[in-house]
Amino acid sequence: MKEVKGGDICWQALQQAKDACFLLEVLPGQQFRVEACNQAFAQHLGQPLEGLQGCLVEECFPSGLLAEVAPRYQLAAETGEVQEYDTWTLAPSSLGREEVNTLLTPIVDDQGRVSHLLGIARLVTHRRQEESYRERWYKLSRHLPGVPFELHQDANGDNRIPLAGPKMTALLGLGARQLKQDAQAFFDGVHADDQKALRKGFMGTQETLDDLKVVFRFRHPVKGVRWIELHSSPEPRPGGGRVWYGYLMDVTERHENQANLHYLATHDTLTGLPNRGLFLETLETALRQAGQEDKALALLFMDLDKFKPINDELGHKAGDRVLKDLATRITLLLPAQDMLARLGGDEFIVLMTARDRQKVKSQALDLADQIIAAVSQPLSFRDGEERQVGVSIGISLYPEHGEDADSLIICSDDAMYAAKHAGRGRARVFDPRGSHKTKPSR
Repeated sequence: MKEVKGGDICWQALQQAKDACFLLEVLPGQQFRVEACNQAFAQHLGQPLEGLQGCLVEECFPSGLLAEVAPRYQLAAETGEVQEYDTWTLAPSSLGREEVNTLLTPIVDDQGRVSHLLGIARLVTHRRQEESYRERWYKLSRHLPGVPFELHQDANGDNRIPLAGPKMTALLGLGARQLKQDAQAFFDGVHADDQKALRKGFMGTQETLDDLKVVFRFRHPVKGVRWIELHSSPEPRPGGGRVWYGYLMDVTERHENQANLHYLATHDTLTGLPNRGLFLETLETALRQAGQEDKALALLFMDLDKFKPINDELGHKAGDRVLKDLATRITLLLPAQDMLARLGGDEFIVLMTARDRQKVKSQALDLADQIIAAVSQPLSFRDGEERQVGVSIGISLYPEHGEDADSLIICSDDAMYAAKHAGRGRARVFDPRGSHKTKPSR
């Protein structure tokens, strides 16, 4: 080893190695001298490289470290067996004293005597902390309700998901190796309408370190659009950046169930039309907007004529079919901005929104005529039998007949009775000069 020249490739490789490399000469009396070493070894001891070569270990090693390694050197020299052991380094570090793993290999001369010890020492603090952390994390992840999620954001803003594995691949349809290197594919897979909210959530908790819970749609390449729920807690990273720890859950089924429940709560089960509750909610919103925009509204309150005989003579199934068929006919007449709702029984109501105040009355009457014509078309039943129903319509206008939902509904209901008293199958606009609450027989 002494004959190795500085320009030799082996010597250059030794000096450039990141691990601490050293060669100790075994001297009589269980003494050891540093015959060669590299810069990394000198850094481990906190001494200049030039001052180490040729020194006895007791002259250059700190006493605490010497007490730990000397028995290892002696055992390797006596037995000729490779030794592996853990010690520590004096190298400056933000973590303080760092752990070092050393592999010590005895070198035997021609006489079979151990003449040198070749050591390779590697810093393992970060690796073992990471291993310990991952072991704890994976134990914890078994109890999580979803897939473990860990988003690392570096000080320069780059993101990666180091815990990506088979479960995350199944959940998102993205390669684990890709996510471990760059999380951009994760953000790209988020539905376009949800990306802004998700990024806003991460940015907001980045500063406050508050917990983040957000639900978003994700475009799975095989399963299509899935609803994903993210729970995470951010922490600052040493040296800058953030880490969000948490889990991801596929909540598509739950979201669909909630959507179905909401639909059932707001729609008529027979016709699929909005029910009274949804109609009232929509009417309140439309009234606020009309007031702000100086627009008019109209309500068309409808009650079927000659419907009861069909129910009584042909049965409720036939009556249900009539209601569904008429709901379809009327819906086809309405622009997208208007709403048809079923209030119950054979009563329906139309909400005409955002109309010009000078034109709303004529527009409401025109629509009423179209509805009367559509409803009066014959209905065919089994055995070729045809029946015909009619409809009486009462119209109230905002703001002419009232400025709140209850007033407008009462007025349109009163006008509907006026239409029935006038002979059915026609429309009447509310007239405040008289009330027609007495309902004629059907």
